[in-house]
Amino acid sequence: MVATRADRNDRRRGGRIPAILELFPDQKVESFRWHRHDYPAPIACWNYHPEYELHLITHGAGRVMIGDHIGPFEARQLVLVGPDLPHAWFSPLGEGEVMAGRDVVLQFSQSWIDGLIGLCPELAGLSQMLAESRHGLEFSGEQALRCGARLEELGERTGGARLAGAIALLADLTRCSWRRLATRHDPETPETTKGGQIARLVRQLLAADPAEIRHERIAASLGMTASTFSRQFRALTGESFMGFLQRLRIGHACHLLTTTPLAVTDICRASGFGNLSNFNRAFLSLRGCTPRQFRQQARQIAMAETRAAVVPSEGLVLS
Repeated sequence: MVATRADRNDRRRGGRIPAILELFPDQKVESFRWHRHDYPAPIACWNYHPEYELHLITHGAGRVMIGDHIGPFEARQLVLVGPDLPHAWFSPLGEGEVMAGRDVVLQFSQSWIDGLIGLCPELAGLSQMLAESRHGLEFSGEQALRCGARLEELGERTGGARLAGAIALLADLTRCSWRRLATRHDPETPETTKGGQIARLVRQLLAADPAEIRHERIAASLGMTASTFSRQFRALTGESFMGFLQRLRIGHACHLLTTTPLAVTDICRASGFGNLSNFNRAFLSLRGCTPRQFRQQARQIAMAETRAAVVPSEGLVLS
């Protein structure tokens, strides 16, 4: 079921891409909701909801949007999304292609988890992780891979066994390494009856190579001038096309910085920036550090995960 309403503050605050409010039926027989769905599917859209969501991508790749974060994702990505944080995973597909069972999701309410923590002091460690999840948390390392497999296995359980498995899974997540994805949490999430149009437009852009996206070319493909396209894009999304494209390119650059040995100058060009000065300025503005500092932080996290595989430790946080 989908409900829509206009957010009067969105345009005044600079705006985000409008999201669809996803509402879930009241659970009468279970404490939480576990489900698996295909991609594409009606539920696989830019959406938000008041529940926490633990989301596993079982196979495939593409780009993920969580709040103001845009970045690549691959198979086995495990993310915890906090309440009212917009999110969507987009995969490039051929005509008529369907990725069966791509997404496995566990959703639970604030009241349920608060009651559980209040009843079981042993679960107090969940509080920090849940607070951080309002920015979206991506888990990494061997422990995260095991937790992802256990999330899938919950679908084979019922009754008390499923409940016990979910509680143990959430507790073990606190021992994983994680990093924040969104730079801020904004609970005032806009909605629109044009959500379908937005999803289609964003899906096209996210499936493309950021270095190949050209303002004029996209406008022409839609039969518009560049200025008309810009006005309509801002009217639909609440942000400029160039601002969106810059976030897309910086997300791609972050992926290359952490997964390849390419020089920063090469990553600059591969991400679609014309010169290193503009690249560094945009990166610093969006990520709060330079590309070289970001790569150094990523290496430190990777080293910490290697040590954690030998000596278990508490969750590591990268803001």
